[in-house]
Amino acid sequence: MRGAVLFNGNAETVDALVQTAAPLLLSSRHEDPEVARSKRVVLVTAAWGDGEHDEGHVKRSLNGIGLPSHYEDGYDTNLVNLSLLHEVRGLARTAPRLLAAWHEERRIAEMARAFYLEHNAHLIQLFRRTLAVAKREDPTITVARLAGDQGHYGHGGKLLRYTLSRELRHALDTLEANDDHLVSLLDQIEQRTFDAVGLHYDPAWRAAQQRLERRILSANSIILFGGHLDLLLDALRFFRLRDALAEALRRGTQLVAMSAGAMVLCERVIIYDDFATQRRDFQLYDRGLALVRDIQLFPHCTERIQTDDPDNLSYLARRFRHHACVGLNQRSFLLFELGPHRAASVGADDSVIVFDPSGRKLSYHRGEIIRM
Repeated sequence: MRGAVLFNGNAETVDALVQTAAPLLLSSRHEDPEVARSKRVVLVTAAWGDGEHDEGHVKRSLNGIGLPSHYEDGYDTNLVNLSLLHEVRGLARTAPRLLAAWHEERRIAEMARAFYLEHNAHLIQLFRRTLAVAKREDPTITVARLAGDQGHYGHGGKLLRYTLSRELRHALDTLEANDDHLVSLLDQIEQRTFDAVGLHYDPAWRAAQQRLERRILSANSIILFGGHLDLLLDALRFFRLRDALAEALRRGTQLVAMSAGAMVLCERVIIYDDFATQRRDFQLYDRGLALVRDIQLFPHCTERIQTDDPDNLSYLARRFRHHACVGLNQRSFLLFELGPHRAASVGADDSVIVFDPSGRKLSYHRGEIIRM
């Protein structure tokens, strides 16, 4: 693949995001000379909900770095909104049964997540309790050491530690199994819903999907913004746009993705509920688009993760062990180049944080290559 993805945790302002992304946005690696010359940018603002088309400030920022707007019949043809939610809502007129099926699928998926959280709440409580008992016996014990114990023979303290180690690993294994179960269940809910209404063969849906694909494949760069994660991810999945985005990357399109926009590009989407009435833990939300498979992103990193607690880092890295766990902040930027399969920290004012099952926190500063 010729393309690249610039990830950001949660940019302070649109201007800050655009200024940092300017070298990428003003360049091109696209195989189509016409697309390369156009420097066309497609904006994905579905996560803004009803404000999807309130992108004037973004266009002004892009104009400011030298990316002009070109208007034809009152529409900007160079800085283009994907209009993802607009296409979804258009089906309310042309294919209301599809939109009704989409809303029902979202409702049932949310119910499945509620059951998943109930299962996990008990397991997470057991995990913390097991670790607390171990620390009373040995204050120097860590999650990494306890989970790594392969077995002890004897009695007393050795036998207790062996038991606690087994219990800790059992909790982690069951949490991971619950994650896998939710992934499979959500996939089945989606497939069964859309198979039942013939989504892929509905002419109105096909026309909308083709319009969206044309916008994606005509882009030199695509910017995915944060906001309501559920709206963005569900709409992208509803129109089956994963393949179009993968093809765009293959051709050389460059993606800039922040916060929720960055999360949806991973294989799995992991979230933290800042507004929960009860204490919550990180949780699997859904399948991502799997355009980048090697890393698991944690935006808003220092706001949500106790990065100075090795036990917390070890727990997260073991819980979500499928990929390298990467934390990004407001001024953290990670450039992932798909061709050479290389990721580098490129933010001038903050580092990219990587944590592993041992509980280590590795900070990668500007220009440093991340080991995956």
